[in-house]
Amino acid sequence: MQAGILRTRLWYCLAVLGIGAAVAPPARAVDERVSYLIEQLEELNYRVRVQAVESLEQIAVTASGNDLQTIVAAIVARLDDTNALVRYTAASTMLGLARSSLHAADLPPLIEKFEKLKQDSDADVRRLVTEGLPSLQARLEQLRGGSGSGSGSGGSGSSSSQPPRFYVAVGQLGDGSGVGRDDFAALARQFLLEELGRAAGVEPHGEIPAAQAFREELQRRNLIGFVLQGSIVSVTRTDNVISAVVSLLVLDQDQNLRVMLRGNGSAQRRSGTLTDAEVPSVQTDALRAAVRAAVGSLIGYLREQ
Repeated sequence: MQAGILRTRLWYCLAVLGIGAAVAPPARAVDERVSYLIEQLEELNYRVRVQAVESLEQIAVTASGNDLQTIVAAIVARLDDTNALVRYTAASTMLGLARSSLHAADLPPLIEKFEKLKQDSDADVRRLVTEGLPSLQARLEQLRGGSGSGSGSGGSGSSSSQPPRFYVAVGQLGDGSGVGRDDFAALARQFLLEELGRAAGVEPHGEIPAAQAFREELQRRNLIGFVLQGSIVSVTRTDNVISAVVSLLVLDQDQNLRVMLRGNGSAQRRSGTLTDAEVPSVQTDALRAAVRAAVGSLIGYLREQ
């Protein structure tokens, strides 16, 4: 048993470092992996709790039955976490799972939780749940009506009314995924700008200003400036599930590297075999989820500035 736990913890550490795709855990380790991640949700370090929620999301997209319910219950419990970023990550995760994995019976309790979070002390959490509630309610109506489970990519949403604190310039994104789609890097950049536009206190820009003009603008408006560069690292398929990984380099106004962030996202067809014609749509949903996760990590970094 001890050896099994050590193997699971080794896998988890590798997954955190982004090596999990190459070193996948054996099937018998799945239960131990979930149990370990749920234990991590009680850690004092909020970053560990955030990572545990994100890792559980990756397992949830291929889980079913009691396994899925256990994971969902653990993530929903984090909606009451003492840390705002953990609550935000849990809410964002549940919005994604609602589009791909949850059943109609799962949604009313989640909607009730989101209604309560509209009064959350954190502006980002309030904004996320307020914008996410209509999609949950629409998904519930769709499932109750017996219609199919199309990809549930959200709309652009409204920008936050909070005064900006961060000026975030987005450069070009590369595509190392090998999927062979000419539009993929542009889509990732579009999703990145959309997600940044939803973040409270963040003012996104689609081009990088000249150095002197950038400094003057930041000084005049008393903003903190960052530049984002990055790439789509990989897109992989396992049965009906497509997973994407996005990497972001966060540079300061002088383009010195401050931190490197990763976002992992998955999407799937709810039932039946994923056809070749459906692959591009599911790839796009996975890419959006990966970008959303990367922006969630960026928001956590910005909170500390």
